[in-house]
Amino acid sequence: MGKYCTNCGKELHTGARFCAKCGAAVLDAPVNPAPVVQPKPATQPQPTAKTQPQKSAPPAVPPKRKNAAAPKKNGGRNTLCIVLSVLLVIQIAAVALYGWPGFMVGGGVKRPSVQKSDSFTLQEGQTAVSTDSGVTVDFGPYNSMTGEKVSVKELSADSDSIEGGTRTAYDISAGERTEFDGLLTITLPYVESETDPSDEEGSVLAEYYNPETGEWELVVYTVNTADNTVTITTDHLSEYCTVTLRDAGSPYALLSKFSSKRLDDETAMAILREYEQTGQHGEVGDSLLREFYGQLLNIPSLGDAEAGLLHDVLGWTADVFELAEQGVGNKQMASVWEKSGYMLLGLSALSLGDTMIDAYKGNESAETVAAEAYKLSYNVGVAVLDYKKVTTGMVQLSMLGVIALDYSLNKFMVAADQTYKDALFNVVIAYNEEIHPWTEAEWYARIMGLYKTRGDDPEKFNAALRGIMENYSSRYFYDDPEEQLVATNEAGLHAYTTGLLPETDAAREYCIEQYMARLGEMLQPVLSDVAQRVRYDSLKAYGKNAAELRQALNAPLEFEIVEEISEGEKSKYAGCTIDICRPDAFVDENWTAVLDKDGRATIDATILGYMQAGIPTQLRLWNKGDDMFEDDPLLTQTFKVTEKTTVIPLGNTGITPKWFEGSWKSVDYDTIIRLGVPDDKTLEYTAFVNGASLTTRTAMTFDPQTASITTEYAPGAITLLAATYYGYVEDGKDYIRTGPYLGEQIPGKYSENEHVYVRVD
Repeated sequence: MGKYCTNCGKELHTGARFCAKCGAAVLDAPVNPAPVVQPKPATQPQPTAKTQPQKSAPPAVPPKRKNAAAPKKNGGRNTLCIVLSVLLVIQIAAVALYGWPGFMVGGGVKRPSVQKSDSFTLQEGQTAVSTDSGVTVDFGPYNSMTGEKVSVKELSADSDSIEGGTRTAYDISAGERTEFDGLLTITLPYVESETDPSDEEGSVLAEYYNPETGEWELVVYTVNTADNTVTITTDHLSEYCTVTLRDAGSPYALLSKFSSKRLDDETAMAILREYEQTGQHGEVGDSLLREFYGQLLNIPSLGDAEAGLLHDVLGWTADVFELAEQGVGNKQMASVWEKSGYMLLGLSALSLGDTMIDAYKGNESAETVAAEAYKLSYNVGVAVLDYKKVTTGMVQLSMLGVIALDYSLNKFMVAADQTYKDALFNVVIAYNEEIHPWTEAEWYARIMGLYKTRGDDPEKFNAALRGIMENYSSRYFYDDPEEQLVATNEAGLHAYTTGLLPETDAAREYCIEQYMARLGEMLQPVLSDVAQRVRYDSLKAYGKNAAELRQALNAPLEFEIVEEISEGEKSKYAGCTIDICRPDAFVDENWTAVLDKDGRATIDATILGYMQAGIPTQLRLWNKGDDMFEDDPLLTQTFKVTEKTTVIPLGNTGITPKWFEGSWKSVDYDTIIRLGVPDDKTLEYTAFVNGASLTTRTAMTFDPQTASITTEYAPGAITLLAATYYGYVEDGKDYIRTGPYLGEQIPGKYSENEHVYVRVD
């Protein structure tokens, strides 16, 4: 009975480690690799006037060789380990960034049932509710909840949708209200015995259910291992859950570790500078992207093979992004590179946001970093990325800079010559704090109103907030005399005067200036809460980019293999097996297919799956009945993936007889040969012997299916053994490989030697 992917339902081949359609790992699948076919040591076809020593050709998958010794299935074990470890790096790192066990989980989320329900009606002044099972919902000081009905429903635990884990969810509601001005905290219990005892904190996550996407998504949370609780910070109500994992090193747990990753100030600032200068990440960002893959698997450094494959993966994403910038290619592919960069910006914003908070609290060393970070984030967020309407946390970081640099407590403690005994100043205090005060909730609402309307321009926000503070501080001087007299009496000055205190312009300015300093000090709790809200929005921006990147990686790819058949003819390749792979890679049965009666096949995948496979660029074809693990392929050709659907026409490599014409240099020796093709049936072979150019003409036949020419035995100035020349393109360069010979094998008149040449003209 066949096996099927537990994530998307696609049938899996025997030995499959990954699902090519959705990228999910087959955790219990046995490894059944096939070794790569290695060429024999080879020399070039030699004119009889000259011989050269043999030397091994570089690795390549040659066409079908019926007489070649079959390689052993257990050969190449070290290479196999390297390849599989690298693929695992990409698999785990990608799912750690964006979800597990794959992305195509729509409809696969198990909907739990209600196990227990608690209801509350909040009394005047009450802001929090708690259940007997340990769930607490605190609505904070800025959300008026008097009379609101709050419901907490405990849902059934789900251990099926997470490999090695349990999700325990709660449906929390407050009447018709789902979003709030102030932040809420939700505290949920978790079962310690369901966690990894070696890393309890790292094996506990928190998520919410997004009804729009039908998926569980990470939220902002902290873990308290002493109380076995998770505290979630949010601005809306939904279904929230804890996720407990038995293995803190599992891919699902790595997602949490990546989200809590923080950069040092120097690295975060360097990334911002790269974006300010070029509009994209540079050397620092590139190295960080590579480093993340290793860190997510706790690998201190990547070896040459792993680093080379990661280089190919990142190089491909950069290439398709550049194509998209030119108006061609697939936008979803291009967005992988772009969104990866925005994730780096998001990490920089979160990391520097911590420094901003320290500066707000009066840390002088943090102020220096905060000042430059404010400038850089403003330039990157507003000047560089605003035209793309990109949310990266840059604007939120700028907002934190405004608060840290202009509204920290120490900025308002520097008011010169504060006497607090001046009669007029005491009247202003009485007016603002006793007669017509604003509550902290009112101040919070006004400041958040400015943030919502001017949050896209921190400078305008700053000017507007200062304007409100100045207007508040000067209200007394513009009110009617009756209200001014009430304030005078409230200040206890009726014993000194029966009327209003005299005012001068200097006294008025002094009072306004001093009261703004006093007001700034009084607003510290509110400003701190505003900073935390901005910080929370920065985390949401980061999460939004992560979700967009996840969608891009989940985008489908399709490979259509099509045999070009002339009218009235039948397919040559019906029933043949093909695979898609990296050059010289082992056969992965998830990337194989059997051609139908018309010589056609389709392989479905995702962008993530394509990256997991190492960016395959080679198609190989085996004859019907051949063993793809034992026999050499009949046909090998290359392709590039730049669109959602990649059509690979069999035999149409773009190589014609004339393609072989030109000068070719041996990759192993200094030998140069020149091939001339005066017509489709004639080859002129020129070699340089003892300083002289010797040319022999021979008959040839061209095979478009294998992109090869086969020559006949030809005596002459130099005697040519019959040989077959296979043409191919790799990394943008033209190559020909000689042998194995496809013609009549007359002893002494044909060459089985193999040699590789690269075009030099």
